[in-house]
Amino acid sequence: MFNRDKPLFSRPVLAVIIVVTTLAVWLLNLTDPRTVLEQPSVESWKTDSGIPVYWVTQNSWSGSDKVEMAIVFHAETSTPSLTQATWERLTGATLPLSTATINQRLTPLAAKADSHYDPQQQTLQVSFSNQEQYLGATMRVLDAWLNRTQFKYSSLQNNIRLTNQNMANQQLLLQLWPEYNASQTNNLEGLSPDLLSQHLQTIKQAVSHITLAGTLNDTSKAQLKSALNRLTAHMALKAPPSNWESSVQSSVSILGQQELQAFYGAMTITPLLSVTDWLALQILAKDSLDRQKQALNSTVGQWQLHLSPWQPYVTWQLQAPQSVLASASQSSDPESSWVVPSSLPSYQNADAFIELKQQLLAQLSQLSQNPTWWAAIGSRVAYPNSALDLESFAEHYSDAANSFTMSQYQAAIDRLLIISSRQEVLVKL
Repeated sequence: MFNRDKPLFSRPVLAVIIVVTTLAVWLLNLTDPRTVLEQPSVESWKTDSGIPVYWVTQNSWSGSDKVEMAIVFHAETSTPSLTQATWERLTGATLPLSTATINQRLTPLAAKADSHYDPQQQTLQVSFSNQEQYLGATMRVLDAWLNRTQFKYSSLQNNIRLTNQNMANQQLLLQLWPEYNASQTNNLEGLSPDLLSQHLQTIKQAVSHITLAGTLNDTSKAQLKSALNRLTAHMALKAPPSNWESSVQSSVSILGQQELQAFYGAMTITPLLSVTDWLALQILAKDSLDRQKQALNSTVGQWQLHLSPWQPYVTWQLQAPQSVLASASQSSDPESSWVVPSSLPSYQNADAFIELKQQLLAQLSQLSQNPTWWAAIGSRVAYPNSALDLESFAEHYSDAANSFTMSQYQAAIDRLLIISSRQEVLVKL
């Protein structure tokens, strides 16, 4: 029977245990593969017109003057071709009483503008300096560009010509969303500057939010707030349009009848609920592309994630190798680029998953230091009033990435992918 009045360990032994335990914890910390990702702060406000603004900043940017801004729109889905035509021409010669493009005017101000079109949403991304003398001038140019836009007849001379890539992408969307076909009623033969101007005004009444990333002192912040009020004075907040019903039957179509040139694929997914879902898609895209390249002997390809909370989907594209082009008429030509997710190394093999996770962590440690990346996260991944908003992403992405497990990955992939909606197009032109 134990003598409860007697210590379990003598003082010398207890001292040794404490020292050994301390050393063990210290050694564990030294060998811990955890990658600490800086957690930025997110501040929000609304413009006078009611448009939400989200500002991301972090300590590592204190010596930088770079600021990224993304304005997110979601035009009505009934006129996608007209919206695309308007968006593609917006960065051309559209300044009032000028043949200069927006970037020709912004370059001397250490600024640059870019546009991104997607059937679900349209984004304007602007990089500029937070220095007072540049900031004010940049915002005045942007104000003239967006509020006094003048589309020129010269920009219409080269009307929309469907390249092989555009044709394949259009075919994919027609297969993915049967309703999208009914929406292709825009007659672009009658495209005019007035029509583009009118449609731009319509798009400006469907703003989702604005994301800012970079350092702003009190003076530059006040200056930018005032400028955004002027810039968005004729814009309006609007809920996203209704979703298209995605296809419930997978299909593969062939575009052309000559040599096999490329593989295109698309599939809808369920809305993201957490950073874990986003991490799972990053690893899935990397592993799927590697396996597709290997299976098809292709060296050129990409995956793209379109992650709006109202209608997310993924697309992929692979170029057919010369070995396939040489045997295009043979029956052994690949009939699909699809790789079943459950067959991927990352899904089946723990070592493969860990390797891809470490690659992702290394990438995140670099990307998270760039304001451009945070502007992209705030405009294309983490949306206001969604399960995964920008504040939640910023707060949890570091812990989620470090603690991400293979079982979490498998569960996320099983839930996110709507396999029955998968569509493919084989380009043979």
